[in-house]
Amino acid sequence: MADFINVIPIPDALVAPLRSLLRGEESVWPEGEHDEARFLTAVGEHSVAPLLHSRMSLARHWPDRVRAALRIEAVRAAVVEPFRLADLHALIEAFAANGIDVLIVKGSALAYSLYPSPELRPRGDTDLFIDDAQRQAALDLLNELGYAEQITSGDELAMRQVTFLRADARGFEHAYDVHWAIANTPVFAEVLRFEELRERAVPLPRVSPAARTISDVDALLYACIHRVAHHHDSDRLIWLADIALLRARMSPDEHSRFWRLAAERRVVGVCIRSLERAAEWFGGPGVAPGDYLDAATLAQPERTRKFLNRRRRLAAVLAADLAALGGWRARAQRLRQLAFPSAAFMRAQFGTRSPIALPWLYAYRMARGVARLFRRLS
Repeated sequence: MADFINVIPIPDALVAPLRSLLRGEESVWPEGEHDEARFLTAVGEHSVAPLLHSRMSLARHWPDRVRAALRIEAVRAAVVEPFRLADLHALIEAFAANGIDVLIVKGSALAYSLYPSPELRPRGDTDLFIDDAQRQAALDLLNELGYAEQITSGDELAMRQVTFLRADARGFEHAYDVHWAIANTPVFAEVLRFEELRERAVPLPRVSPAARTISDVDALLYACIHRVAHHHDSDRLIWLADIALLRARMSPDEHSRFWRLAAERRVVGVCIRSLERAAEWFGGPGVAPGDYLDAATLAQPERTRKFLNRRRRLAAVLAADLAALGGWRARAQRLRQLAFPSAAFMRAQFGTRSPIALPWLYAYRMARGVARLFRRLS
């Protein structure tokens, strides 16, 4: 899955009309020549084309080419959605029949609980959250149902998910990310635990009578964490849309519970950043954690804030991850697995089965990693 760290920027002259349309306000395309192709590429990477198309009645003087391209993306999303839903419905029913607890989270959950129509919330996969105690049963069931498990690096200390793929009879590929922690990085992995999310879970009847998802308070905290912990404080617009819509739907009591939970789990800084970014693009009231938390609580140290500094991110985040493991043996194992992932993973990544090539591939991978480090530092 792409990291979406540095998403394609919106051309400067088109930021204002895009922001207006995302806010549901009248939007006027500026006069003059503009890079429409770059704009459409950026909108596609931000995954907001169907959302923009749904608001075209508010667009004034938007070029026909842009309107047509947005319509194509919206139609494509609408065509795929029934197949995606049918597969998800069948899978959730299979989990229920086998006594496996599962929560639908992130994109697919929000598509069917938050957005007027699910195709307005594009996503590349469906995220499922399971109890670690039922992990093997869940993975076995997916294999039995014909989903192909994708090879991972084998870094079990920082890989708390696995991806499954299956093409249905019509050729549509369905991807599921199965998680047993809310984040791979140890710093965030225990911020929200499956047991508590299950206790506060709510039905998701538009998917299946057996389907459940997490509460709005938990979903907002999860969304704020996800864009920082997994995607380096990315400003990808669809993730900010999730945050803005969840925030707008929540009651004053839910906002109070949200901030208390953020303070308890030491992610206030991460939440402030995510809510501010969402407000910049989608409007709404200002972010005011001080209405719910006292000054001492707001000033408490949080190691999760290290993930907000992109310039220092690589070294600071690795140090924070290692510290969160809580033991030198685990830290040494983490570094070893980071430097030397499994042979199966290396063969899959580089498309070779030759045992002779493995040492050279490890050396190449290490050299590439060092080169990337220097590029980031520079």
